[in-house]
Amino acid sequence: MSFVLGIDPGLASTGFAVLAADGRLVDCGTIKTQARFTAGSRLLEIVEKLDEVVRKHGVREAALEELFLGRNRTSFVGVAQARGAILAMLESHLMFIAEYKPSLVKSVVTGYGAADKRQMARMLGAQVALRKPADDHALDAVAIALCHLRSRKLRVVAGT
Repeated sequence: MSFVLGIDPGLASTGFAVLAADGRLVDCGTIKTQARFTAGSRLLEIVEKLDEVVRKHGVREAALEELFLGRNRTSFVGVAQARGAILAMLESHLMFIAEYKPSLVKSVVTGYGAADKRQMARMLGAQVALRKPADDHALDAVAIALCHLRSRKLRVVAGT
């Protein structure tokens, strides 16, 4: 069975989710790093933990949210750094990588591209069986992986 890794990158908190091809949630969580450590050591921790997830589940595809400058401008650099380190690690596995705009992820999951966190959580709960409570970062990663699975199916149907 093939697995997809959804990632919500961030320097302080990186959410991840592994979904099976049928949409079943296999694993999810949040990697939290400590601000007292250097950016380099925090990035290394994120990459090492995600690498463990990739190896444990034999993931061959990954999806991330595209980088965008939102309201929280202070975290932009950390998110960009985390994305870069994560993309390099994924490339080292010769993995197929897809990136999606936040509004597309929201639209695919809820039918509304400007859905808020509460709407996203409610719709994800109706579509994916969460075995344990998940924070916003893990839920975002689930949504990204689900968006990828559904977009991938559309590409297969369309013949691309």
